[in-house]
Amino acid sequence: MSVLAQMLAELRAEFPDWRITCTQPLGHDRWWATRGPLVREHLDERGTLDSTSAAGLREEILRHTPGTAEESAR
Repeated sequence: MSVLAQMLAELRAEFPDWRITCTQPLGHDRWWATRGPLVREHLDERGTLDSTSAAGLREEILRHTPGTAEESAR
């Protein structure tokens, strides 16, 4: 399994409510997470996140997922 595939698998396992993908435009990684459709109680939340790294995307997901320690600290 490639390093990219392993990082994708880890993020997908950690965040099953998000669809995780990585694109490589012009040789640069771009990590994406999408979720939805959002239910009425969560319509004001972000449905798409992106980052330049797997670690950065993980931080963004934690920041925007209700009930996580990072989200509660905001």
